[in-house]
Amino acid sequence: MASWKQQALIDAPVAEVWDILVDPARSPEWEEDVVAVTGAPTRIEKGSTFEVTGRGPLHMKATTTFKVEELRDMHELKMKCQVSGFYSHWLLTEAQNGTFAEVELGIEPLESMSRKGRVGAALHTKSYLRRQVEKLLDGLRSAVSRDPTAAS
Repeated sequence: MASWKQQALIDAPVAEVWDILVDPARSPEWEEDVVAVTGAPTRIEKGSTFEVTGRGPLHMKATTTFKVEELRDMHELKMKCQVSGFYSHWLLTEAQNGTFAEVELGIEPLESMSRKGRVGAALHTKSYLRRQVEKLLDGLRSAVSRDPTAAS
């Protein structure tokens, strides 16, 4: 299955970037394809699940369950859709006064994947994932720059 990994420098401390990433309720603020998030705890932890309503390939709107598979404080976050196997994997590293971010989007097929999940997974091409990674990084940069809780 397809995946895309990209690295970028974000002009904000790791703690500020991390605070945005681990608050799924804020996703619609910076992920343009996320319409709503429900059932998410205020702070996620490994094993947390929540519902994401978003637009996927071909702008198809769907609500699916995501599960937090990896979580290492202010360093690593991996979440996976429990329908299609779509995942986002973030690695953060302090870089002077900024954050070096590596993000990977891809598909890891699930044994229990439904027909709908297989169709959705097939639509996640490398070019689609590349565009999504670029949009995520741009959205995260914008969210950090306008975050009212960020230290001046």
